[in-house]
Amino acid sequence: MIVDSRTVPEFRIPGSRSIRVVLDPRLGSYDRATVTVVTIEPGGTTGLHQHTSDEVIYVVSGRGRIALVDGDVRVERDVEEGFVVVARAGVRHETRNTGGEPLRLYCVFIPPLPVEGYFAEALKLARGSG
Repeated sequence: MIVDSRTVPEFRIPGSRSIRVVLDPRLGSYDRATVTVVTIEPGGTTGLHQHTSDEVIYVVSGRGRIALVDGDVRVERDVEEGFVVVARAGVRHETRNTGGEPLRLYCVFIPPLPVEGYFAEALKLARGSG
């Protein structure tokens, strides 16, 4: 399977970011993970959040700062193109765009994300019913 992620409809999250659902079991495209493309505009952030899935983040372009918070331990690191970050299930994390251009991320969730929140809206759009 080959997918051009640029052709996947982009769901604009209120604020300064967007998400494209590239692969997901509910799309019938891949049954073992959810793959998304996330764009965060300059100065924007994902906000501190967590998932029930592991998230592997690959920085495609731009500059940012990622924080991982596991209990009382907080780790922060500046990131740019080529960095890979793993946020295990239950670990709170935040990605902030600190550069002057969009921060583009490929995010892989294992196992696939539950259908809820902004992801549910992006999934509906990717299915063509949004």
